[in-house]
Amino acid sequence: MEIHTRKHHTIQDQENAYANKGKKNVVMPQKRQNVVLRALGDVNINIQVPCDVPVGKVATAAAEIEKKASLNRAPLRSNYKHVQSKVDTGLAVRPVQHTTRAPLRREESTGVMARAATRPKTALRETQEKVPKPKTSSTQIKRSTEGTKKTTKLAPVTEQPEKKMVKSLKPILKESTESLGKLYLTEKVKDENIINLSLSPVRLPADIEDIDAADKASPLLMSIYIKDIYKYLTELELRYPVEEDHLRKQVSINERMRATLIDWLVEVHCQFDLVPETFQITVGIVDRYLQMVSNINRDRLQLIGVAAMYIASKYEEIYAPNVGDFVYVTDHAYTKENVFQCEREILSKLGFCLARPIPLSFLRRFTKASKGTSKHHHLAKYFIDLCLVEYSMAHYRPSELAAASLCLSLYLLSSKKFEELWTPTLAYYSQYNLQHLEPIVKKIAKIVVGVGKSKYKAVYKKYLDQRLAKVSALPQLKGDAIYDLIQSHSLGSLQCSTVHSNSNC
Repeated sequence: MEIHTRKHHTIQDQENAYANKGKKNVVMPQKRQNVVLRALGDVNINIQVPCDVPVGKVATAAAEIEKKASLNRAPLRSNYKHVQSKVDTGLAVRPVQHTTRAPLRREESTGVMARAATRPKTALRETQEKVPKPKTSSTQIKRSTEGTKKTTKLAPVTEQPEKKMVKSLKPILKESTESLGKLYLTEKVKDENIINLSLSPVRLPADIEDIDAADKASPLLMSIYIKDIYKYLTELELRYPVEEDHLRKQVSINERMRATLIDWLVEVHCQFDLVPETFQITVGIVDRYLQMVSNINRDRLQLIGVAAMYIASKYEEIYAPNVGDFVYVTDHAYTKENVFQCEREILSKLGFCLARPIPLSFLRRFTKASKGTSKHHHLAKYFIDLCLVEYSMAHYRPSELAAASLCLSLYLLSSKKFEELWTPTLAYYSQYNLQHLEPIVKKIAKIVVGVGKSKYKAVYKKYLDQRLAKVSALPQLKGDAIYDLIQSHSLGSLQCSTVHSNSNC
């Protein structure tokens, strides 16, 4: 089904209908002096209409002027011209825009802002000095002197004595200030749950590289607090988990319906051209809501997905889509009131807390620790999005998915062993060793190999875009190395050998 463009109805058709009713030949009125006719729909003030001209002819003339003005006027812009087809069970992927410019990460895109924010104040003073000061004329000087003379004739204000002013003030402190000196600057914290954060630098082991040492000059990268931030994110993912087999309480919804919903949300996400964070937050909201509320009717599943993406877009996007756009892509199966009501129910069940971290936040950190390229980053994002569609991978923590996806990405795009790729620096910042990630990496490899036979291919089509380096079509994803990985018993002995699969590794 294709989306029809919204029609902008004007008053032109109505005016033509009333003016031409019962008339075959309509004569345009002649131009007269001091007569102004404006197009309908504009702000028309002081319109003069001659008394001897019938109203029908005036309406016909105004309609003709509106018609000419509409031809010269630029076409109205829509916020979402890229929404070209309704997203139902199947949808064509957005046409690929070939660009030679490499995609910027969030850290790289804020570099320009950081340089602009750290400009010296001397440059601003020089620009202010160059601006010429307005010259005052002699007449203005005379007026200002006359104003000062007039003000001197006013009666002087009687000053009140100081004693009365002091008496009118009320004391702010009821107690004497001597007791304030007895207070201690630091007191013992009785609550053990409070985390004491210190500004002193964290001491790293000898074999661990400080990946934030070069970011001290940039205030936007927050090198002082970044380690505490990721420590807090790991605590949040433990506080808001998604249980294994969280759909066991549902009667009408199964894992196949969930996969269909997530695959459809990928298509909606691509059509609205939203940021990757919005999609991952949406999946987290859907899973958390489905595990908290049981016996959800299957007719409301699509409404829950639309409301979750509406919440995530308002949480993450700069310009969030309108609720009418989400209603439109559902083929008007729901109304705006249904989306608003579902939004309130979801937020109330989640306690208005959307602080659960996403895998992409950890992936940026781990890619920086591994000194990986943008190709490694995009391939790991492709693995993460495939795992979000798969129901059996929903219970893994976001940091686990990010670490395992990056580990597989580094392995497929290099000719080294896993032990050489997963360095002590990566193990330190991710807090996962290779033995912990081994079963997750194998599951991801099985999902990647089975994409060709799966009917959920929205993620595969999404990563065929040139901006994402077309990582879903890499030959390494169909080479011998990934099949050997699935059949192996241990990751330590594996190596993407360049002997038997030179074109794939």
